[in-house]
Amino acid sequence: MVKFNFFLILVFLLFSGCKDKKTITPIEKGKVVEQTAKRLIPELTPEPNKPDPKFTSEQIAENRNSFDYHIVAASYNNFSQAKNFKDKLYQKGYPSIVMEQNGKFRVIMQSFNKKETAVKELIRLRKLNKTPDLWLLHQ
Repeated sequence: MVKFNFFLILVFLLFSGCKDKKTITPIEKGKVVEQTAKRLIPELTPEPNKPDPKFTSEQIAENRNSFDYHIVAASYNNFSQAKNFKDKLYQKGYPSIVMEQNGKFRVIMQSFNKKETAVKELIRLRKLNKTPDLWLLHQ
């Protein structure tokens, strides 16, 4: 009985493994280009447009001067170093400004009226960017 069951399983596997042969349609040498040209080509999705900044650096600086608390990303003795760092932050999506105070050029990321809001945002940015270098300046 065991041999018979084994034989039935073997026969089943042999016949179930048989597949129909696929037929290949021959194409004449001159029609290869025509056949290729008839294929559908999927349309590419257009790249999303990056929005232009709504405010200029001068407008941002003018607005930030009215706030009391500033999140500082860096402080330099040289204006050109501060400007280079500001440009790097701008490319990453942070519209920052350079503020001069007591001979130091500070790169300001964000500005606030309330200390509580500034501290919350400072903590969030430190976690997000994994940089403990950010600090809060009161003016």
